[in-house]
Amino acid sequence: MLVDQRHQQLRHDALQVKSINDFTDSLAKALSEGEGTPSKELTRELLAEGLRRALEIGGDVAKKRFLEALAANIHKFALQEQYSLSRVYPVEISSEYSNLSSFFTDGGPGAEDAGSARGLPAVDNATIATAEPAAMSELRRRLPSLPPKPGAGADELMNRFRELQTSQALQAVDARTRASFFGEVRLNLFRFTDLAQKELVDVFPELKAEVVRLVDSMTQEIAVWLDEERIASQGGQVPQASVVSKLRSLFQAVLSAPFLATFRHLGAGEKRAKEAFLLKIALCLKICAKQFGEMTELVELSGQLRRSFFYVEGYGELMEEWLQNRVKTLNEEFVQRAAAKLGANLAAVLARLRQQFLPGRWLFLSDPKVEADLITLLVDDAFPRHVVTVESFKQVLQKVRSFGGDDFHCYRDVVRLPPRVQQHPLTIPRDMVETALFEVFRRLPAFPSITRAAAGPGHFLFGRLEVIFQLQGTELMAQVVSAAPGMASPPQELVKALDFFEKFGPQEFPTIAAEAVKASESFQASPLTAIQDLGAPALPPPVPLSQQGFGAFPQMPPPPPMAAPGSFAKATSFRPPAPGGYGAPAPPLMPTAKFGLEDDEI
Repeated sequence: MLVDQRHQQLRHDALQVKSINDFTDSLAKALSEGEGTPSKELTRELLAEGLRRALEIGGDVAKKRFLEALAANIHKFALQEQYSLSRVYPVEISSEYSNLSSFFTDGGPGAEDAGSARGLPAVDNATIATAEPAAMSELRRRLPSLPPKPGAGADELMNRFRELQTSQALQAVDARTRASFFGEVRLNLFRFTDLAQKELVDVFPELKAEVVRLVDSMTQEIAVWLDEERIASQGGQVPQASVVSKLRSLFQAVLSAPFLATFRHLGAGEKRAKEAFLLKIALCLKICAKQFGEMTELVELSGQLRRSFFYVEGYGELMEEWLQNRVKTLNEEFVQRAAAKLGANLAAVLARLRQQFLPGRWLFLSDPKVEADLITLLVDDAFPRHVVTVESFKQVLQKVRSFGGDDFHCYRDVVRLPPRVQQHPLTIPRDMVETALFEVFRRLPAFPSITRAAAGPGHFLFGRLEVIFQLQGTELMAQVVSAAPGMASPPQELVKALDFFEKFGPQEFPTIAAEAVKASESFQASPLTAIQDLGAPALPPPVPLSQQGFGAFPQMPPPPPMAAPGSFAKATSFRPPAPGGYGAPAPPLMPTAKFGLEDDEI
């Protein structure tokens, strides 16, 4: 009610209305006069709720002026941004989207219906575009009727493109109409000879721009699939069947004649667009080989894609080598640039990190939103996504402390800021080794209790492993002593305790990271991993955190009484605190989300 009253007051204040209209007109001017793809800042401004309120206050005339400018220039935006804008404002997505959608629909909606097939709002093009001259309309009508293979009809139509009348017709229409026209030309390029295709792309700059825009759009569609596959692999809301179905459609779209003809016309000046597409499709193919290798149709499509984009005459298919080199180089660049950003502007970076990582809340580093936000913050939003590994993200976040910032807790592919209030153990440490062990546990998700073994102080049972912890100066070290019967003996090397849990935690308790994230999402958290004697009663379950936020852990109940120490060698009835006891097969590993390639694959 108060907001509505405020709006009414503003509408009757001529000075305020003028100020608001000047602002919206400035955005319209930026859209009309800007060259190339609009900046991320402008896109965020256009999608902001405050702008929509300003348009309502400014009146119908100013609002119409703004919407006409947006509709006439929406083709300048990337595909996903066009889609976002079309959901906020009553404007039609450009022909770009229709052309791309037509690759995925065999006998489905045509170019005119592709937008509405996705639930996009439709508007009357006549209100925002200039009527086409007859010469242009004739070319547009004849293009899709050409046979798939170049012939006399294509040659005759090519001559029409060379006529002065066509050039004059193109100059007489507005930018949006030209973009729409050349979008259709680009979609039908494959119907012309290679020489004619090159001539068209070289003569008409708008066609060249459409070529780049289509490749960018396809790259974004592949990026969306990579995000959805990652969410599905984490047990998210995207069904696996949907992931497979969309991958098949993407492969078929990339292999379509219109796209292959378009891609061939990317030159040296379009290196960024070309490499971005190749990175994304190579990552798709790598995931396909690893997860869908038994699906015959996908395997056949993958082979065609590898031959189409990664085969070099005289050298063979080079996708794996090229991808490994690019991912390695890009990860090194990311770490260097992120470290430089931390050194140059720590306060601003730290403030943004604290907004994203709430104290005590575990997040997947492989979450698409977390990944995108970190790349934008630590490098820039033009840096390629999906290629930065979890290890590179962890390396950068762990550098924050050395620059005077927060001490991030990292375990496998999850990360958090420390809780605001120190977590207290449920059991009392008996010596300096156990005290140091609890300090290590403060940096990790909660494991099931580890058990004191009978071999002596410092000996513990962790899952199916017997391990000894010892202090070397101030550093707690760990060494595996033995493993359960039937289990391959792990190397008995001395490692830092934190590295031990990082290495053997996923093997013994594969769901711990996902459970920590889930507990964080439901505002629950476990206390520190407890240390118990063999045979001691089970500890109480974790209690919910306050809905007011993370970091303030509630007071835990007092520890239960300790049972007499047991014996690892004699405890034939011992069962580890996780599925799959001694002599039983190891529990299946939960698939972990990937960031492109892991370090051991580079």
